Amino acid sequence: MDRKSSFMDRICDFVTQVEAKAIPRDALDTARLGITDFIGVTLAGSRNKLSRIIISYGKKMGGSPEATIVGEGFKTSQYLAALINGTMGHALDYDDMSVSPIVHPSVFLAPAILAVGENTSASGIDTLTAYVVGYEVAGCIGEPIFQSHYVQGWHSTATFGSLGAVAAAGWLLKLTAHQLKMAMGIAASLAGGLRQNFGTMTKPLHAGKAAANGVQAALLAQAGFTADDDIFGAPLGFAKVFGHPEEGNWEKAGEKLGRAFRITSPVGLATKPYPSCGFTHTAIDAALHIKRTYQVRADDIGHVQLGTSPFDKQILIHHRPKTGLEGKFSLEYCVARALVSGEVVLRHFTDAAVAQPAAKQLIKKMEWTEQYPMPATGTQEAFGIKSVKATLKNGTEHHKEVRIAKGMPGNPLSTDEFRAKYRDCASTVLTDVEVEKSLSALSGLQGANNLKKIMKLTTKKTQQ
Repeated sequence: MDRKSSFMDRICDFVTQVEAKAIPRDALDTARLGITDFIGVTLAGSRNKLSRIIISYGKKMGGSPEATIVGEGFKTSQYLAALINGTMGHALDYDDMSVSPIVHPSVFLAPAILAVGENTSASGIDTLTAYVVGYEVAGCIGEPIFQSHYVQGWHSTATFGSLGAVAAAGWLLKLTAHQLKMAMGIAASLAGGLRQNFGTMTKPLHAGKAAANGVQAALLAQAGFTADDDIFGAPLGFAKVFGHPEEGNWEKAGEKLGRAFRITSPVGLATKPYPSCGFTHTAIDAALHIKRTYQVRADDIGHVQLGTSPFDKQILIHHRPKTGLEGKFSLEYCVARALVSGEVVLRHFTDAAVAQPAAKQLIKKMEWTEQYPMPATGTQEAFGIKSVKATLKNGTEHHKEVRIAKGMPGNPLSTDEFRAKYRDCASTVLTDVEVEKSLSALSGLQGANNLKKIMKLTTKKTQQ
């Protein structure tokens, strides 16, 4: 058996053999935060224009009433529920991130798990275990090939996400090792997603499609559908097609599955404090520091220098954004917004907000300078060290460098900050009483005996 065949076996052994009692408490707690954050940002995202389109699409497609659409009053098939909820969860780009490899875990894991788990009446502990399983699998698959994979233009949330989602769904469905190999093969062929679509409605669709791919592949494999049984090591398999043939240490990949958990490592799950691309966050932190420390007025700024790395230009591609979605992938706009408003929140990513003269005028005064090397993959600095230097019209200079953004494992949100984010997001759909009931239920998810009860709390009471 070659090295990549043994890698597939490691994955299958982990997914099919791991039990909930073997998952450390801190890993389950982190999974709970991921699912809670997902519900919050999905509720907020459900009122977005792209979400209304995908919901309408789902209703037209029909489907057995098996799984709940978050924020809505109807159920649909497991596949469509995963597709819709995953898309809505990523609509605002406010959902969580992982550092190694760089993906948005909850928007491909939670929708798949909630869809399958609700249909099978999964318990809270099973829900959390499936999340950890999917997280670990996506990470160990993505890590060996992430760098070239991403540079080639693939969106890792869509690609690695499809495989993490099928691992999570496969664990819930108790697939055999053979069935899981088939499911992995199916999901690998379904995976895709191009970074050129960043700043459009299609980027959130990547997340929904990854979740739906996981559900579809797991259910097909359970029914006997076949695929190649070594989709990672095969000559035309995932590793070669999505990466480089000689890239990655596949001999060691997956060796620590079940023994060490990346979800709680220094490069594990990170919760976003700002509803924009994670690569803007260190710069937002720097700009907010300047704004709040020196009470800088945007009108008094004559020039802004943005210290970046070569990698940033591959992701933050909208230098003169015209829409709210483009603004999320514009370093200039995010820094301008922080300097103009002293905060960066949901209402700042509408088309109207991006068009505001104060922000547009400040953007014209900005320039990029490559001051930092390529971010080191697998470190807390993977989202890019950045600096902001604001030179006032009177010649005064204010400078701030940020290496690790707020929300990262080494600089996490406090419990109060996390809960405040959830309340802010959930209140866009639920009443204050409903927000608190849902937050309480999600906080106690580990002890829940049936996921269906939790899902009822994620929709408006008037529609239940």
